[in-house]
Amino acid sequence: MRSSWALLASLCLATGAVGQPEGPLAHWTMDELVEGVVPDATGNGHDARLGPEGVEPPKVVAGVIGSALEFVGERQHFLSVSPSGNLNFAEPFTVMAWVKPARRNAAFEIACLKEDRSGDPPWPGWRLRYFWARAMLQVGTPDGHEPSVSSPEWSVPPEFWSHVAATWDGAKLRVFVNAVEEGSTDFVGPIAPQSPRLPLVLGNYLGRKNAYAFEGLLDDVKIFHSALTEDAIFTEAARGLSG
Repeated sequence: MRSSWALLASLCLATGAVGQPEGPLAHWTMDELVEGVVPDATGNGHDARLGPEGVEPPKVVAGVIGSALEFVGERQHFLSVSPSGNLNFAEPFTVMAWVKPARRNAAFEIACLKEDRSGDPPWPGWRLRYFWARAMLQVGTPDGHEPSVSSPEWSVPPEFWSHVAATWDGAKLRVFVNAVEEGSTDFVGPIAPQSPRLPLVLGNYLGRKNAYAFEGLLDDVKIFHSALTEDAIFTEAARGLSG
């Protein structure tokens, strides 16, 4: 995270230079665990329940905005959000988070409603990932394709905080790092819907939990039911930062 980030954020928000996007569909601040649940701050009911059972939970530690959760890969931590049609995107969307990955040589799921290729196509759904020091958005299509877009190598360095975001506007998949567009690819859709029985998973994989368990700190995860602009992503990334 560049050192001038908080100052720039404070100036933009104070002057109203950046437009205010519509509120998020779901927002997990990661500020607290309440009886094994991370509440959805929007009040829309997308609370996230901690797993697996019987494992020491993530620590609540200092984050970028308030607190964050420290996920330990070997403990296979995950947060599970009950199945919901409005998270199973067929229309434009945005997903974002502050992340501080623990290492480079790994793939970690940030928000996942998609599995790897297994069995016959299609391989439906979507996921935002940390992939070897990159941010990556991948979706599945009804005809068995898996369009994806990634930020450049080393754009999300380990052991540093970065804000990562991804959007689909009906024409392009895009990824942003620290509110700057770092990659795009054409994709007009549609996204193949995931099974309505499956939950959204934060910080881990939809399938086996030893595959892509997040290792590091995760803070302020938000999902929007629209494709935010670069300026709007900056606003949301900066919201709550102090100067």
